[in-house]
Amino acid sequence: MKSKKGAKIPCLLIPFFMVLIAESVTGNLKYMTVPGILLNLAVYYLLYAGVLVIFGSAKYGWPVLNLLLYALAAGEYFVISFRERPIMIWDVLALRTAMTVSANYNYVITPRLVITFLAALAAGFFAWKRPLTIEKKKGSFFGPKSLWAGSVLAFGALLFGGLSPALGLDVHMWDPIVSFEKEGFLLSTVLSLKNLFPARPLGYGESAVKELEHEFSEIENAESAAGEVNPEVIICIMNESFSDLRIYNGLNAGHSFETDGEFLSYFDSLSGNTQKGKLYVPVFGAMTANSEYEFLTGNSCAFVPQGSIPYQFFTKPNDSSLAADLGSHGYRTVAMHPYPGYNWNRTRAYENLGFDEFLDQEYYEDPKQGFSLWKPRGYMSDRSDYDGIIRLLEEKKPGEKLFIFNVTMQNHGGYEVEGLEASVHVSSVNGRDCMGQYPKADQYLTLMKMSDEALEYLLRYLEGRTEPVLVVLFGDHQPSVETELFEELYGMRWSEVPDAMKLNSFVTPYLIWSNYDRETGESRDMSAFMLGNQVLKEAGILLTGKRAAAEALQKKFQAVHSMGVLTRDGTFSGIVEMKNLDAIPDIRKFHILQYHEIFGK
Repeated sequence: MKSKKGAKIPCLLIPFFMVLIAESVTGNLKYMTVPGILLNLAVYYLLYAGVLVIFGSAKYGWPVLNLLLYALAAGEYFVISFRERPIMIWDVLALRTAMTVSANYNYVITPRLVITFLAALAAGFFAWKRPLTIEKKKGSFFGPKSLWAGSVLAFGALLFGGLSPALGLDVHMWDPIVSFEKEGFLLSTVLSLKNLFPARPLGYGESAVKELEHEFSEIENAESAAGEVNPEVIICIMNESFSDLRIYNGLNAGHSFETDGEFLSYFDSLSGNTQKGKLYVPVFGAMTANSEYEFLTGNSCAFVPQGSIPYQFFTKPNDSSLAADLGSHGYRTVAMHPYPGYNWNRTRAYENLGFDEFLDQEYYEDPKQGFSLWKPRGYMSDRSDYDGIIRLLEEKKPGEKLFIFNVTMQNHGGYEVEGLEASVHVSSVNGRDCMGQYPKADQYLTLMKMSDEALEYLLRYLEGRTEPVLVVLFGDHQPSVETELFEELYGMRWSEVPDAMKLNSFVTPYLIWSNYDRETGESRDMSAFMLGNQVLKEAGILLTGKRAAAEALQKKFQAVHSMGVLTRDGTFSGIVEMKNLDAIPDIRKFHILQYHEIFGK
């Protein structure tokens, strides 16, 4: 290795400075631990050394690498500010989806971003002006490359084999922002590689699967069948970011969340032939597709590689789902979403899950349909979206059984777009007057009021239908509004909130409503992967195998989640406490059946 006189030592410091620059951009630097900083340095030096040995010089490779790392750090900064979740390795496959909604966010270039960008440019200029180089000697061409490759392998073995367990380094994928703050974004990305592969459940094997399939062959037939009336039309709506922030009331002594107007008045008023409850969804602030995956398939995202999007990896032709099950019982099955069908790989996923049709944005915007479209903030309103549902019902043949799964867009993140004046505001938090201090939350609450009004519009219409109609509505996740609001509601920094309390951030409301008399039973809180069972039971379809195992879980647990489990009596056990969800026999049975269905066949 050589360089111009006096340049070697300053050049060798460039990776060190880029760690400081990148983590200053992300905002992690002030929270990072000493092991996190040191291991990030090792990752950066290996990365820069790799560029050096591959090209033989740092003259061009290092300045380009500086800009790439800066761009990643800036992207990390903006993504976290928009959705409270860092960029994960899986997100590469969701880039096209991200680009379709990126225009609805507000990008603010701060002085810190400008200063760090100039610093990265300066470091790159120095590497270009006085580059490190590697002499190519005859017979030793592969020497530096072999040494570098060996160093990478040794570091990986040391990191995953001993250092990360000993130092407690890990990426908690249900809430990765905390890990990224302490360990830095590049090291956290490396650590998350071990989550690429599904964990095999304890006791898994063909014999265990056969025993469980027999055990759950047709669980409690009388309980699984519906009442005297089976719905001819089943409408399931996953409403984007539909949530009730009043869940934080009473979280701690003196904690309260108040607004200057109602935003769920119609939802609150529903009572007859209605079941409501809390739904524990797998995600917060983003990753919509995972909530609908749980609902449609009955699979829990707690048992797939954490941070992954099953729609992109783990669906295959003829997969079990609500669409497949209802389709086999005579229902025409239609998926609807007023946005591009390729988002989250939905076109292929819905095909694998057995839907007969998928009506995406092109259906709504087809002039032949004649829809009156309203798009506040550029996303189709729930009212216009529900007109699409009504159109299908108007065109339905008499006696035809129809299952509709609708995913809305109105309330999608980016709650700072001009042109929508807030009509509902956060007026106080924990007794403190805060009118106008949370503009994102104000716009979000205004959208929720619009969703509530659209729900009334749809259900009033369905009340007049003569055929039996069942409606299931739920939210996919809570919104990405100001972090400061959630921290004030919790009374502490987000990274300090214990898992038992943070589970509240994964709760949305659900509603089951019918236009006919039916036994509503006890309203129960449940995980999203359990909710689909209620649809099958209403349709008189027996629960078997994994579905029956989930039904057994629901009797004992409110939530089975990647963050932990919550029993019916309110006892919470975190992942760290019980080490593994498989430690609970009933959960292990479900895990074995789910693993076999996704990965074992």
